[in-house]
Amino acid sequence: MQGYWIELFTPRAANDVKHFFPGNVTFVKNPVPADLENILSAARRGEARVLLECPSTYPGIEFGDEIYADSFKARSVVADNWFGDKLPLCRILTQHNFVLRTVKTPVKSHLTAARVAGYRDACFGLEDAEKYPLLFEDPECSSILIAVTPLASFIQSRFAPAADWKIIIGKLLGFLSGCDRQLPVDYELSVRPTYKAKDLLPENAEETAFKRNAEWFYREMVYNHHGDIGVFEGLTSVIDVTGRQWVMPALRGDCLGESSAVGALDYVINGERMGRAIAEGLVKTMLDTPKVRDCCQASQTFGSLFFDDSNRSVYGDDNSRAALGAILTEELLDDPEHAKKLLQLGYSLLRTTGPNGLRPPSLIHPKHFQDQKTWVYYHENNYEKCHPHYQAFHWALNCQLYALSGDRRFLDSAIAAMQEANKCFPDFYWQNGATGDWCRILLPYAMLVEVDDTPEHRRWLDKAAEFFISKLNEYNTVPELMGKRELGHYPSPSCNADHGRGESALIQFNGDPACDLLYSINYGFIGLHEAYMATGNVEYKAAVDKMAEFFCRIQATSTAQSYIDGAWLRGFDYELWEFFGSASDSGWGPWCVETGWTNAWIAATLALRKLNRPLLCRKHSDVYQQLADEVAQMMFTPLMPSVTSRGTTTFISTALAGGFAEG
Repeated sequence: MQGYWIELFTPRAANDVKHFFPGNVTFVKNPVPADLENILSAARRGEARVLLECPSTYPGIEFGDEIYADSFKARSVVADNWFGDKLPLCRILTQHNFVLRTVKTPVKSHLTAARVAGYRDACFGLEDAEKYPLLFEDPECSSILIAVTPLASFIQSRFAPAADWKIIIGKLLGFLSGCDRQLPVDYELSVRPTYKAKDLLPENAEETAFKRNAEWFYREMVYNHHGDIGVFEGLTSVIDVTGRQWVMPALRGDCLGESSAVGALDYVINGERMGRAIAEGLVKTMLDTPKVRDCCQASQTFGSLFFDDSNRSVYGDDNSRAALGAILTEELLDDPEHAKKLLQLGYSLLRTTGPNGLRPPSLIHPKHFQDQKTWVYYHENNYEKCHPHYQAFHWALNCQLYALSGDRRFLDSAIAAMQEANKCFPDFYWQNGATGDWCRILLPYAMLVEVDDTPEHRRWLDKAAEFFISKLNEYNTVPELMGKRELGHYPSPSCNADHGRGESALIQFNGDPACDLLYSINYGFIGLHEAYMATGNVEYKAAVDKMAEFFCRIQATSTAQSYIDGAWLRGFDYELWEFFGSASDSGWGPWCVETGWTNAWIAATLALRKLNRPLLCRKHSDVYQQLADEVAQMMFTPLMPSVTSRGTTTFISTALAGGFAEG
């Protein structure tokens, strides 16, 4: 039996499948019409088998328009039992943002493009899903299969998970060869973890992983725009047919501060002068320009950082992580040049936080300051939800600024918030998974012990750390888990139609074997490291040693997609041992790469372990203490309303009355 894999139109896609052909299968690209008709005629006579890839026309079948799967958040789904028990009905496969041609004629599908919820299986079935045929039989000849999307580029296009695509391709080759069984197909992922789960790591694995990540920052993510040093937000999760991911160009305040620490640590550990220059430049862009900083003293959020260079929202957690990164950078470089502005940032957050220490997730201009609300309103009124995703890093920053400035207000606010957290632990309001919120509370509890070591505060830390460590599995990571659904901000979809409509958990159900390096274990890593530095508890060190090993193993390695080599991606399936997860999150899927949230904190923690030092900084406390009274007095002077000539209400500091000069 002769088989033919015929490719009619697959622009920019590689022909990966030809490397696995048995001797009686031939790859044919764009045959002339007469040759194509001869091959199809042989198949109709039972003398050949054919897979026709991406035809624009076919006798007896009416095709429609070409569409991209991402336009309706579709994934590939097994539509019948053709692939056997190893690939059952409703198994989900990822082709990323594949193109397909719609089919109007009723056909028998083996694969379908469908908008379905689920991790590896469509948990709500296919009946109500929006779907289109992908791979199907000629209605009049079972020896001819038709694919309306490229399949031959499964390696280059990074189809996932590899274990399932090996079955798909093996079954197709078995069909074409006439043996009707799965033929062996094995290959190396083009973007893969650096080490396998059981590989013996070299002694310098952590130092190498840190340096590779620092070089990735310099090579791919940091840029100089008219003298201002910036850093890209990262890489989108969408992957095109060539396997390429695209840069997310937004300039974010949090990424600036967080990423600066990587360069500073590289300078201290390896003497890398580029690292120092980049670290200094990123902090200057963050604090010395109006790109992301609220520089107007008449503003209710003066001193804070905006979400990015176009979004004027102020998030307390983003601000706090940026500040922690910048404070560490300036201590490492022994230059507290921005101490005053970092204090302004800290007091800006503090004055918009209620007595219980909890902040609203964000303050948006002008929404949250209409009806003549000022920062005083937020300072005097409690926000009732304990949601560590948005709040925990602010508690940590308050501990840090108390250590530097000695202003008890920072510490009191942190303690009040952590008392609230202790009351509801572990049932917090949670974001994309409860694991993320459990991870984020570790750092503030550890820093609280560092700055105010009491038996009660130690009990709080032990409670949080022991709970977290109990979740570590045999792969040395913590699985992503969802908490009580009614407390979840972005849980998994509850029906097929919800898939891809907004942010979402990386799993569908607890027990799905994914860990999250964007929202969760990246923060658990730095938090547990700080817990060990605060207490010297050897159990904490043993756990963080295991996590460090895991991060070294799953750092991305790639020559085909070299721009991603040395980075960490968001989603990792520790059973499949590849980058994978539920792709329901519309903006931050499992293949996204984030500079600040993910890579900066993992790399920084590896470097802090090398230096055997905490994140908490104390070196320049004399500078901060000299500035604190002056900055606090200015920041806590109420703003008086003033109506402009156009009738617009603004607010002016009673201490500054006439001027908007930069502080």
